[in-house]
Amino acid sequence: MARRREDFDLQGARALVTGAGSGIGREIALELARKGARVVAVDLRADTAEKTAVACGEIGPEATSDTCDVADLDAVVALAARVHAGGPLDVLVNNAGVGMSARFTDMAIDDWRWIRDVNLDGVVHGCHAFGPAMLERGRGHVVNVSSGLGYTPRATEPAYVTTKAAVLALSQCLRADWRSAGVGVSAICPGVINTPILDGTRFLGGQADTEERTRKAFRRGHPPELVARDVIDAIRRDRAVVTSGWEAKLGWWAHRLLPVAAHQRVARQGL
Repeated sequence: MARRREDFDLQGARALVTGAGSGIGREIALELARKGARVVAVDLRADTAEKTAVACGEIGPEATSDTCDVADLDAVVALAARVHAGGPLDVLVNNAGVGMSARFTDMAIDDWRWIRDVNLDGVVHGCHAFGPAMLERGRGHVVNVSSGLGYTPRATEPAYVTTKAAVLALSQCLRADWRSAGVGVSAICPGVINTPILDGTRFLGGQADTEERTRKAFRRGHPPELVARDVIDAIRRDRAVVTSGWEAKLGWWAHRLLPVAAHQRVARQGL
């Protein structure tokens, strides 16, 4: 049995967060800064990444920003080279993601590739580019942001559910592989969180009619600070899977305890 790791000290640690320009990623970056981490805020947009870095620097140690399209492996490898040139990375948070609401037959293959490239391959690219150096040092922690829908199938969300379920599975596999080397891996599974993610969500086919209703539901969702605090707890305590929000917790236990027929009844219900 692997030895339980001692609490991870974030004071002075270098931590990189993707998708840090807004929403959950921004709050994770800010919370890491409050705990004394030196944050690298990464986003697709340079202006939002810089704003997050400035905010982190005002409440914690000096922070920096960078831009990267996580769907582009070469870009992520180049990002890792720039980051490692300034010293080792202690914490990686693969948070960047996009949404899609559409039944399978309403999606084009290009839609599938788009969401997979960001939500799944973006996480794979981050782990590929930064993981080996952590393993070589024998220190580090990787946080992969999945979703409560990663274990809650929905007829209207096959692409999003599939990518987030894959992130959850990948995280558990890497955790089993990397733990003996001193590198922790956690999957974070948020529920309904009030963030701008819907601005980057594709509503296709009949789901286009649900966009405004979905936006109203998200505006009533949990604050992203809830997820940020759970990320800190996951890093410090080396937790395998963390659910954020009562609906994500309820879904997790339902996933573990209810029969498949019950899951399918839930899956057939639209948003």
